[in-house]
This record gives sequence, C-alpha cells and structure tokens, in this order.
Amino acid sequence: MEKIFEVTGYTIKEEQVGFLRHNIMPNTFVVNVNHPFPGYHGMPMIENSKPRSILLVTKKKYSWEKILRASDKINKFTDYNMIGSSATIWIGNNQFDAIRLKGLPSYSEVPVIQHAYAEEGFEFMKKRSMKDDLTVTIKVSKFYDVQKIEENIYKDVKIDHMYYIVIPHHLNWELFRKITMRIKNNISNRNFDVVLGVFFKSYTVKDMIRVFKPGISEELLKEIKDLYYKEIDRYF
Repeated sequence: MEKIFEVTGYTIKEEQVGFLRHNIMPNTFVVNVNHPFPGYHGMPMIENSKPRSILLVTKKKYSWEKILRASDKINKFTDYNMIGSSATIWIGNNQFDAIRLKGLPSYSEVPVIQHAYAEEGFEFMKKRSMKDDLTVTIKVSKFYDVQKIEENIYKDVKIDHMYYIVIPHHLNWELFRKITMRIKNNISNRNFDVVLGVFFKSYTVKDMIRVFKPGISEELLKEIKDLYYKEIDRYF
C-alpha cells in the first residue's frame, strides 16, 4: 500500500450558488455553496440546516498565510474544527476575493465567525444585489491528504468518494469544459462530478482533475483517466 502524503494545490469549478441575507454581519456579502458536485446525481446533497461551504467575500485579497493563521486562532476558542481557505470567485465579469469556510455547524455561526475574522484585521465586501441560483466560477486553494492507488490516480484519505487524476498538460477552463462534455457523451457511466485543479508537489506543478463519485470502481477511474489522456492528446 502506498504511503499517505500531503500536497497543496487548488481546484477551479463552476457552482450554482445562493447569497445569504440573514444570519450575517450587516451589509456584508456572503455566498452560500449548498449544491455541491453538480455533475453527480444519485443521493441528496443538500442539508438546509447546515452550511456545506460558505464564502465570506472580502474587501481586498488577503494572503493564504493570513487566512490560515486567523482560522487556526479562531478554532482555538470555538467548539468546532472550521477550515478556512483562500478563494476567488468570478460572477459574470466581476472577480471577488473570499475566505472559503467549511465545517461550520450551523448558519447561525456565520456572523460570529465574521466578527472573529474582523477582529483579526479582515474587512468584508459590502453586500450586493444578486439573484440566487447563479452559476459562478470558484477557485479554492487547499491542502490534500492523498494516497496513490494507480499510476497518476490518487485517493483523498480525508474526504470520502474523492479522487484525483494527474494529467499531462495544463488545460484552460474552456478547453477542460469542452473535453469533459465530449467524455461525458462517450463513457460507460457519466454520473460523476469532475473539476480542474493543480497539485504543488516536490518542487513541481502537477495538473490534475478531481473526480467525485460514491462507490466508483477502479475500472471507471481508469476509463476516465484514459479518455482524458486521449482527448488531451488531440490538442498537444
């Protein structure tokens, strides 16, 4: 069995989001990502009483280091293990910086956490008038604990049903979308969610795709990998 190791990196994905209007600090802009894994259908993915992912939109860009330090400090005086990450959101032609939060036990904790970050020097973007169920693009920097299961295929050991396939070339978002649509139309089982990402490992940059599917077989993972490699070869 391959050893478990930690890498850093990021993912870029499209999500359908809403915007919190209650249980937030007054006049702040908070994005609610409660419909994860849009490419996968098969089990309830929404739990209305508990936030899955919250984005606190900030007035300016803060370093990942500052976010990590503040999150660690805040966790020390709360009863839950919140994960704060650096994020960027594209809504139409507008780009926003944010703190992505996971692990909050309820929406009522959002203003408490906002005040805690404010005490650490963070300033938040003022609220904006947005319609719910908008499709936005989100980039999130994060840590990954992974284990190699096949050549260029890794399993996330902390998040169930999550896998990563290292790919041989960098893809921009539009090419990734085009390739994914072609693959989804020519694969034995298209019921999986996939996003684009990058690992930073051993002083190198590894482009990858993240695959989410409960109960996925190694055969389907290999099929997904082979099809992406075949499609990528068309362009490089």
